[in-house]
Order: sequence, then C-alpha cells, then structure tokens
Amino acid sequence: MKALHFGAGNIGRGFIGQILVNSGFHLIFADINKNIVNAINLHHEYDIEILGNNSHYEKITGIEAVHIKDPKIFSVIAESDVITISVGVNVVSSLALLIAKGIEHKIHLKKNNILNIIACENCFRCSSILKKYVMNALPSKYHEYLENNIGFVDTVVDRIVSFNNTKKCNILFVRVEKFQELICDINQFKGDIPKIIGMKLTKNLNSYSERKLFTLNTGHAITAYIGLLYGHSHIYDAILDKNIYNIVHGAMNESGNVLISRYGFDKVKHNNYIKSIISRFKNFFLVDSLMRVGRNPLRKLCKNDRLVQPLLGTLEYQYPNINLIKGIAAALCYKNVNDSEAVKLNYLIQSKGVKYVLLKFSNLDPKLSVTLLINKYFNEFNKKFILNK
Repeated sequence: MKALHFGAGNIGRGFIGQILVNSGFHLIFADINKNIVNAINLHHEYDIEILGNNSHYEKITGIEAVHIKDPKIFSVIAESDVITISVGVNVVSSLALLIAKGIEHKIHLKKNNILNIIACENCFRCSSILKKYVMNALPSKYHEYLENNIGFVDTVVDRIVSFNNTKKCNILFVRVEKFQELICDINQFKGDIPKIIGMKLTKNLNSYSERKLFTLNTGHAITAYIGLLYGHSHIYDAILDKNIYNIVHGAMNESGNVLISRYGFDKVKHNNYIKSIISRFKNFFLVDSLMRVGRNPLRKLCKNDRLVQPLLGTLEYQYPNINLIKGIAAALCYKNVNDSEAVKLNYLIQSKGVKYVLLKFSNLDPKLSVTLLINKYFNEFNKKFILNK
C-alpha cells in the first residue's frame, strides 16, 4: 500500500507519518520546503522523541519526499492508496487543483486502485470542504469517477507537538506527546477501509469533533490568553497557576455541559476526559509557548470556533458561562506584533471598540448580556494586567 502525505511538518512527521509507516505503508511526503524534502531524500529516515516520564525515541524509516512543485507529484497521487494532509487549515484549499490534476492523471493511466483522502486538520469536516474545491477544479466529465473511486474522509486528530527542537542540527527530528487520536467517519471511505494503526472509526464524527473543539481547543486557547495576562510564557507553567487553572477548568466544564446535553455523553467519562487533557497541558516536556497557541485570534473568535461556539451552546441550553466569557475577553487582549490577525484585532478594538469586533467576527449582538459581560471583563483585564505593566 502506498501513502502520500502533504505537509512534512511537525504533525506530518510526528503523528501521521509515524502511524502510516508503522501500519506498513510506503510513505512519500510532499512539501514546499526544499530543505526538508532534500533531508528526507538524503536520509530516508528521521527520529521522533515520545515525551513523558518515560521518554523514548522511535526511528521512522523507508520514507521518500517530493517537492510539491515537482511534476512527478501527479504520478505519486495517481499511484497512492491513501493521501493524508496536514498543511494548516488555511492552505488546504490551495491543494485542490494539484489533487484534481493528479486524479486526472490517475484516470489517464487507468489506475484502478481506490484512493481515500484524509485531511488531518484542525477544522470541522475539512475533507468534505476539500472535496468541494477538488470538484470545482476537476472537469465535470470526471465527477462520476471521483464519486465512485475517491473517498474524502473527515477526521478528528489530536496530538500535541513540542516546539522545542533540541537537535537543531537535524531539521527532521520532532518531539511529541505519547497521546494520539485519529477518529475517522466510517461512512466516507471508498472500497476497503485502509488498516491504519490506532485509527478509530465512528458513525457519529460530529460528536467527537465538537468534543475536541469544546474541550482541548477551548482549554488550550484560554490557557494561552489568560496565561499571557498573568505573565506566563508556556502552557505547562500557566496551567499550574491556580488562578488560570480555575478559569480553564471552569470553561471546560461549561462547554462540557453543552456536550453532555447535546450528545448524551456520560458525565463521569467526560469529566475524566477533561482531567486527561489538563494533565496533558501539565506535561513540562512539551514546550509550547502561549504566544504560539494564541495566534490567529480573529479566527479563534469566529462563531464556529473554540471560544464562541461553546458559549453559544451555553446560551442554547441556558447553562452557566462566566469562565468562557472571561476566556473570550482575554482573547481580545492578545497582542503579538508578529501576528497579522492580532495587529488587526488591536487596531479594530482601538478604533471601533470591543462590541464592533464581537459583532463582526463572533456574530454576537452588542445588546446581548454576554456581549456586555465580555466587554466588562475586557476593560477589567486591561486595567488590572495591561495598564499597570
């Protein structure tokens, strides 16, 4: 079995590439970074450090790479049984034309193998979104072939990567936590389901997608935004601060109440899931900066993302939400001159105000009580943490 993975970054090498190779696939990475492509083709292997109290190394071998602009990428697409993707949610759509041309090439070569495409991005049903882009790029005469032979499989992926590479001389080395989760929609595969180690199959992917978004992503973001206000620099030290922990844990409980009501999750099991995520945040081997986690605040403040969507759920079920409100207020305080969204956010708040930002990006009515509370805590945070610095 042959697999092509777009994106030889930390998640590509430290998660998806690892499980594909361990599952027996012949793996080819595709990337825009010439240095990474050349390094893979020179060594045909790389090391992963699995972080924790019993840290250990794992060598991933027998791999190749192709530059994304190399014409032979179309032959690689045509011959692949599985294509996985981890390039970043904002880049996925740019692969549509490339994949469409690869599918055309596959048809012309009369390759009869089924192809399943799995976009492993932090985005709700990203593979389905990609399918629409590919369909638009593919001539209509090939649409029936695509529907019969190409699966676009939505997934939920979860693994935290350390951004402290202690082996700076080796650009392929990557450090990751032990925990990993790959959950796929069983109904979207074409042909035989590929055997991938650790892959879980479900008929109800939406529940797992919201569980991750409302718990891991919500908790991660709020830890970053509140942590920065309290002067911390990394996730693991911020979550140990009781002031921050109380807000983060409270927000995860608030979003959890929504999940329990919406999907019938077992309350005890979900509380244990929350505890497991917080314990992952406390892993001091995972060096993850709060500034990095807080990036792209405008996207994270959108109504369908990790901060506002769970808040809307609490309004739907009339549940408490004070900690989610504080988390959103802290996100509005995020400052990072190297992040274009943060710069834009700061400018809009100064020129238009918090209520304008919440209406434009979060679709929150300025007259809503939660909007007024977010504005109240934003002002309090500015007075307490920022003006006094």
